[in-house]
Amino acid sequence: MPITRRLPSGNGRFLAAGLLSALLHSAPCAAAPVAVAIIQEAPWSPGDDTREGAGEFAVLMQIAELRRSGACAGLLGVGAARGVFAPGAERALRFAALNGVAVVKLGARGDVAPCPDEIFADAGGLTTAEAQRTLRDALAILGSPPRAANPLAPTVDEIAAVRAHMRRLQQHFILANATVVARN
Repeated sequence: MPITRRLPSGNGRFLAAGLLSALLHSAPCAAAPVAVAIIQEAPWSPGDDTREGAGEFAVLMQIAELRRSGACAGLLGVGAARGVFAPGAERALRFAALNGVAVVKLGARGDVAPCPDEIFADAGGLTTAEAQRTLRDALAILGSPPRAANPLAPTVDEIAAVRAHMRRLQQHFILANATVVARN
């Protein structure tokens, strides 16, 4: 059903967050196939609100697409230096992680900056294809991370639950990286 009323400016982000939250809570992971999407860091420059908003929107749309397919979803974020995205995309990735989507970051040189909440996993020195395969396999075994009741204001316990799940998922990437080192 289309929205027929105008929203005051500045509320678009919260509307998108509300719509996405409804999509994210629609399908249980246990009976769903596993799907992993790759998000590439878009070029941006500080203070460029258009590009920042476009990066955030691209992440939100990719999550909605994954959920519409009924899949247990994971996102592999291929960022620029140290796996860091533009601030808008970082907010969207955090929102996804608190909504039951496993988020794994891959840096341009294999070096990923740590996340303060520890709700993202680090793909280390894997290639994009290896990281995507590892995330898909890990989700098939572990399932989706838990969801926060309100991803815009998660409780300490909800963040701890996501963090614990992502630590288990991180172990799959540690093992995959060890295999790469042993192969070399």
